[in-house]
Amino acid sequence: MTRWLGLAARTSPALLAALLLAGPGGRPAAAIEAEDDDDEVQIREVYVPNPEFQAYEDRDQLVVEGVTLYRVRRPDQSEALVAKEESGWEHVVLEGWRLTFYNQAKQPLRRGPGHHVIVQEWSGGAHCCFDYHVLQVQGTQIRREGTIRAGDCSLRVADLDQDGSLELIGCDARFAYAFDLPFAESPLVPVVYAFHDRAYVPDNRRFPQVYQFRITQERRRLAEAERTSDARGARRAVLSLLLHMLYAGRVTEAWCGFDRAYRWADRTDVRQEVIRRLRLPPDPEDGRLPPVDLAYTLAPPGRCH
Repeated sequence: MTRWLGLAARTSPALLAALLLAGPGGRPAAAIEAEDDDDEVQIREVYVPNPEFQAYEDRDQLVVEGVTLYRVRRPDQSEALVAKEESGWEHVVLEGWRLTFYNQAKQPLRRGPGHHVIVQEWSGGAHCCFDYHVLQVQGTQIRREGTIRAGDCSLRVADLDQDGSLELIGCDARFAYAFDLPFAESPLVPVVYAFHDRAYVPDNRRFPQVYQFRITQERRRLAEAERTSDARGARRAVLSLLLHMLYAGRVTEAWCGFDRAYRWADRTDVRQEVIRRLRLPPDPEDGRLPPVDLAYTLAPPGRCH
């Protein structure tokens, strides 16, 4: 993937829509410890990227397991992913807005037969939206294994628990532009997808290290903002801390920390807005709302100590 992990996808349009391909072999990615330097941390986070995912910017077809996958451009500028089998039979696999092929990587998403294809669909909008469709190709069979609604984020690929299967990390962008923040300062909270029961599904609480990294980083930013009397930066850090702790399942710690640190007059309104957005169901028309169950974040908090 791109080497600047953890940032919203803001590259050129040619790189904003992609098809990623994984094949057999290779070594599992490993988690790395965060560096003290903020710039290095911002790039690397706790993930080791798979450097083999490089774009075929000008490529319109790719052969996988005897099936030729190719892009069809339509008069309205949208595209479709079409599969042509060795027999000559063709069928549409995916209808999207913009698609770009990536190269074949040596490391599979997980052990097993066939190849895995991840198709990124870009809506064409500013900042938004990016959907990743996971396909398994085995022989002439193509099976859908889920959609990752990444909203305003690029997809990251890493073996977070070192079990040989790769997790896919997107984000939940439902808080984009919330709390009177511009997009660049909006909290984009990670969502971790793992493979369960024949599909990739959100599984946030099984990977606390993803959130702990961000929590540690925001605590450092909050301390620096308070030291320099940066009220705007402090408010942003408190909001980000609240959301990352909630997504990690640390509900009591999240709300108790918020009550202690949030000193601005709109505290009640912010609390209500957080709960309202957490309750929003997935919406096919809104690319920023992923199909993730956040009921655990709405559990009543315990008593603060």
